[in-house]
Amino acid sequence: MKLDLAKDLLQNEIPTNKWLWKDTQPEVIRNKSVDVELPLNKENELVMNKLIDFVRYSQDPSLNKKENEDYLRPAVGLAAPQIGSNTNMFFARFEWDIEGNDVEEFAMVNAKIVAKSDQIGCLSDGEGCLSVDKDHKGIVPRSYKIQVKGYDWLTKEEVDLTLRGYHAIVFQHELEHNQGQLYYDRINEQEPNFKDESWIVI
Repeated sequence: MKLDLAKDLLQNEIPTNKWLWKDTQPEVIRNKSVDVELPLNKENELVMNKLIDFVRYSQDPSLNKKENEDYLRPAVGLAAPQIGSNTNMFFARFEWDIEGNDVEEFAMVNAKIVAKSDQIGCLSDGEGCLSVDKDHKGIVPRSYKIQVKGYDWLTKEEVDLTLRGYHAIVFQHELEHNQGQLYYDRINEQEPNFKDESWIVI
C-alpha cells in the first residue's frame, strides 16, 4: 500500500516511535486489557485508527525510509497496549507481494481464541516485537491452528476466523499482548532454540 499522507491517514498524526510503550513499562504492557463497547467511542476509535496507521505506514518503504530519523521497524501487527491503551484491540496486515496488491487486513476488537490445535508451529528465526528493545533469541512455540471470534472494525461485522501457520502465529502474538504477555515468555529458558521434531517450522 502506498500511503498518501494527505488523505489516507485515519487520524491526524504521522505515526512515530513516540507512540510505543515498551516492556520497561509493565504498568501497561503487562496489564490485561478489557473488552470495549461497540460501536467504538471516539477514544477507542482513535486508538484503532492509530494502530492501523502505524502498521500501514511502517510497511510503506517510500515513506518509512531507513534513513529517516524516526524510522519505524516494519510491523505486521500492533496491539492497543503497545500504544498505551489496555483495550482488547489489535490490527494485523499481511502484505504478500512487493506492489502491495495482495493484502489482508484485520482490525480486531474483543477477539478471543475459542479453539486451538495440539499441533505446535513456530517461526524458524523466532519472533520480535516493537515493544521489546532487548534481543531475546529463541524459538516461540504456538498453536499451528486457531479459531478466533471477534469483531472486525474494517468490515463492521462479527467474524469467525480459522487461521493456520503464519496468520495464526501473528494473531496469537497480538492477542497475548492484550493478556499482558510477551513472546519471550514462551521461549524455553534452558534451551532457547529447542524445537521438537513434531513441530511445524515456518
